[in-house]
Amino acid sequence: MTSAATTGPLWTQDQAIAYEAALEAVNDVIAGYSEQIFAEQNRQVPDQRRVALLRMRSSQARDVSDALDVTDDVSVRQVLTEYSAIVRARDAAEALTAAA
Repeated sequence: MTSAATTGPLWTQDQAIAYEAALEAVNDVIAGYSEQIFAEQNRQVPDQRRVALLRMRSSQARDVSDALDVTDDVSVRQVLTEYSAIVRARDAAEALTAAA
């Protein structure tokens, strides 16, 4: 029988930090989609196709989050890069809208 004390940790601290950052980026994207769904549903004439698209994207993001493995450095890096870019683009668009 082996124990964690004799075999060591299953992942490094750097892997854990990157994994948590990737999950945070995905969750930020999901929150943004939820906000957009709420706003669309509260319009006088909601665009149901847009709501369906946003729900699909939210579901896809949850699937990515659920499938992410802390020890898969390539996938964690890819998710962090992709979802952070989505957050930055959304934040930039919101800043432009607020400035207008």
